[in-house]
Amino acid sequence: MTETYYGFVETTRDALLIFEACRLNLLPRVQRRFGERERQSIRSGSVFVWDEEESGMRRWTDGRTWSPSRVHGSFLIYYELEGRRHQFVAGNGGYPISSRNSSSVSAVPHCAFIPPASIYTPEITPKEHGLIKKSLSLTTRTNRKLHLICYYSPPDVAAA
Repeated sequence: MTETYYGFVETTRDALLIFEACRLNLLPRVQRRFGERERQSIRSGSVFVWDEEESGMRRWTDGRTWSPSRVHGSFLIYYELEGRRHQFVAGNGGYPISSRNSSSVSAVPHCAFIPPASIYTPEITPKEHGLIKKSLSLTTRTNRKLHLICYYSPPDVAAA
């Protein structure tokens, strides 16, 4: 497994610099879906970028269970949860619990360190020492779809 970058992507500008470095072939892009061993190697500070067409991947899969997304500026933020994804399917036709409509999305705290209490129910529990996943997607002028995923733990970012 090759990380595109190792560090904390705090701002949209940080993400755009990483996308540009990938475009210039200064940083590697993910070329294929990861196997189980590679997924287990994901750590705080791992950053991955992929091009949908080049990799054949539209969605990122890491084998972990995540909260519904929260908007934080240009990014979507997810908090790692205990349990398996199928536990969180609501009685809404089998779709995962989602908070994408604007009336239910609360602001994410600065640096998205603390998961908002509104995402938890008795069935949804944050993972102790779990990671936070931050994602950003864009479409280029040439219609390429690029994605960035960044993983971090609040203590690691606070210590930096």
